[in-house]
Amino acid sequence: MKPFYFLTVLLLIPLAVMSQAFSGLVTDDETGTPLNNVRIRLVENNQEQITSNDGSFSFFVGANQQKTVQFQKEGYIFKDIQDVLPTVNLSVKLRKKKTSSATTRWNDYLTSCNTYSNPRIPNDPTWNVEFTETNLTGDFAANSRYTRRDPSAVIQYNGLYYVWYTYKISERSTYFNTNNVNDNVFPWDHADLYYATSPDGYQWTERGPAVLRGASGSYDDRSVFTPEIFEHENKFYLVYQAVKHPYIERVKNTVAMSVADSPDGPWTKLEKPILRPTDNGIWSPNSTSRFDVIEKGDFDSHKVHDPCIRFYKNKFYLYYKGERMGEDRYCGQREIRWGVAIADQPTGPYVKSEYNPITTTGHEVSVWNYKEGIAIIQHLDGPERGSIQYAEDGVNFEMMGKASNVPDALGIFRSDTDGTSPRFGVSWGLCHVLRWDQVGGGWMFLRRFDLVNPPANPNPDPDPNPPTDTDDLVIEVENFSDTGTNNNYTPGGYFGVNATDIGVNFVNSQDWMEFDVTFPESGDYELTYFISTPMNRANVQMQIDGQVVANDVVRNNREWDQYYPLISQNTITVDAGIYTIRVTANGSNRWQWNMDKFQFRKIDSRDASILSQNFDEGDKFKVFPNPATSSISITDIKKTLSYTIFDLQGVMIHTGVLKTGAVISLTGLSKGAYLIKMKDDDYIQSSVLIKK
Repeated sequence: MKPFYFLTVLLLIPLAVMSQAFSGLVTDDETGTPLNNVRIRLVENNQEQITSNDGSFSFFVGANQQKTVQFQKEGYIFKDIQDVLPTVNLSVKLRKKKTSSATTRWNDYLTSCNTYSNPRIPNDPTWNVEFTETNLTGDFAANSRYTRRDPSAVIQYNGLYYVWYTYKISERSTYFNTNNVNDNVFPWDHADLYYATSPDGYQWTERGPAVLRGASGSYDDRSVFTPEIFEHENKFYLVYQAVKHPYIERVKNTVAMSVADSPDGPWTKLEKPILRPTDNGIWSPNSTSRFDVIEKGDFDSHKVHDPCIRFYKNKFYLYYKGERMGEDRYCGQREIRWGVAIADQPTGPYVKSEYNPITTTGHEVSVWNYKEGIAIIQHLDGPERGSIQYAEDGVNFEMMGKASNVPDALGIFRSDTDGTSPRFGVSWGLCHVLRWDQVGGGWMFLRRFDLVNPPANPNPDPDPNPPTDTDDLVIEVENFSDTGTNNNYTPGGYFGVNATDIGVNFVNSQDWMEFDVTFPESGDYELTYFISTPMNRANVQMQIDGQVVANDVVRNNREWDQYYPLISQNTITVDAGIYTIRVTANGSNRWQWNMDKFQFRKIDSRDASILSQNFDEGDKFKVFPNPATSSISITDIKKTLSYTIFDLQGVMIHTGVLKTGAVISLTGLSKGAYLIKMKDDDYIQSSVLIKK
């Protein structure tokens, strides 16, 4: 018997060594009270159990491999622990769910369709927003061959605007009506992330890919799409949706992140997604439909979409749209709500808020900082569609005003300031448009949107309003001697321009004003207008004694009363004497510009001769290289140097200031010839610049 007993013990020892366990205790995060009836699931083994009265649990598994353990209890936040090895004495704390302001309203809306369809959105002009859209030029001109959609926020870096977007060659979409898993499903399937730059927000140059789909077998090998940009402490973060092959109706996408030191890249992907759907729904077997479920799970049990990060109260708030397994329809509307996950670092880990869901509505996520809180727009899908909302704590949103003519997929311009108006955060940006012609299943292109009647910019145009020299001839335009119009449009009853305390406004196309101006000396003069407009297609013309001497495009700086210096492309040559000067708003848009003043600065003979020269060894400032491909440097800068680049039609392309060692980026310019005009306190120089 003894030999046999000894052999039995030897056989049991390897079995005990091989046995692995997950065990521990589940408690309330706030009180520490053990929680019973917590449903625990060991995903890879498809094992489930319920915690006992003392909150304990224990699973035995056959191998020491990483697993996923999930914890679910009614009234508590679902929790899963990813990629954990068998462990004993696990301490798992569950957080109680809290009801957001939006969820309180949601429960009320569900009482009847009449309540659902009448959410009582406030009509407050302080908060109300309305938008217009404009077609773009350059590579963003509409072209059915390419699908460009879901633009990110627009940021400004080194004098250029940057945007990221979903990109693909347009192809027929099946919308799951296929048996071939390689077929294109949606206009955002088989997509990559591209980026583009612009000097003015209207003409865009595509720079190429930023983030491509991953290698086969990776979590993003099928498609990457719907990006958002976030900049923090000189680092750039792209967050976006990712889908793993195959793209089936029940696929659960993730939110991924790539990081770079420059908006031009290179971008480094994080190894794992930063956000996943809440995996607490159960699909019905013997079906492939996303509507067939045994349990629906949380509001985001199927998908997490449209990520957007904001830095708020020293934390990083990742707002996102959730889609539910077995999604319902309520009063004709989709069941779409938002959530937020919060982290201490931009790269995570992100923890979903106990207040989720935090909205009742919102197909696309548009978020901006305002004062001490967060503002959002609710566009499509839900009872509160067409509202602008605000939450001082970033989670409990209240309706504040109406949102009208909201474009699809707002990618808002992120200013360096939060502004003094709640509407400032959505002053302008890019959006997308869906077309059903030419390509089966639709194709998309990008447009610009602008806020109607935008609020004043607390950070005026980056080009400062420089002080005038004592010898400058300055004309305050509110002191015109006469005004009138060459059309019959007289809003506000003003036949011509309207004089204010500091300038003129209510200026429409073909309105004019006249001045009697004395030039004390004969010679050549530089003309500068101090002007502002949020409109496109604005222009200003000057006549002296009936002769047109200057005709200049007025750049849209998105404001009516943040005046910037517009230096005319023409040099004004006059003899000493008294002249009648007429200034006309001759652009094609009905509304034109506001003006503070204009001035003439005399150019001495050295400066006048140099204006028509190209650079040579005798010039003070030198451009290198010229021709150039991506950027130029200006040498011999002893003081701050201002510069302006014009195209050969005289349209101002870009203006700015330079200090020693700085460079001017040309990435937003098309190939061709330009005029660059430079000046410091006592020297002016211009040259033809060639972009290769």
